[in-house]
Amino acid sequence: MNGAVLGVDLGAARIGIAICEAPGLPAVPLTTIPHTNRQEDIAAIVSLAHERKATRIVVGNPIRMNGTAGPAAQLAGTFMRELQRRFDGEVVAQDERFTTAAAARRLRDIPVSGSKRRRRIDQIAAVEILDAYLAKEGSP
Repeated sequence: MNGAVLGVDLGAARIGIAICEAPGLPAVPLTTIPHTNRQEDIAAIVSLAHERKATRIVVGNPIRMNGTAGPAAQLAGTFMRELQRRFDGEVVAQDERFTTAAAARRLRDIPVSGSKRRRRIDQIAAVEILDAYLAKEGSP
């Protein structure tokens, strides 16, 4: 597939964004978007996708450990449906279980503090989501 792929880690306060820009390249942290409201969050993600020439957006799906969809997964589903209506590429869900824990492990040895650490964890969680998707589906 042509075009970059964005990875999205939805959060109550921040949205982590990662990107894989071309086949064979790794997913890397891109930015953190402060959460405002669903419409502005979606507008910011769509704008980033257009700016980076992304053709696909992979959104973390916060399903429960037993594989069922709880309230957070239902909210993510609503977000993804609205995102798909406003984005001319493909929007797909990716199981995000363990991504925040994996991101925290990646950052453990990096000297980053406070709010910078929280922003980086969100971005690294987005990398984890995108890496899992790319491993399953193949690179862009």
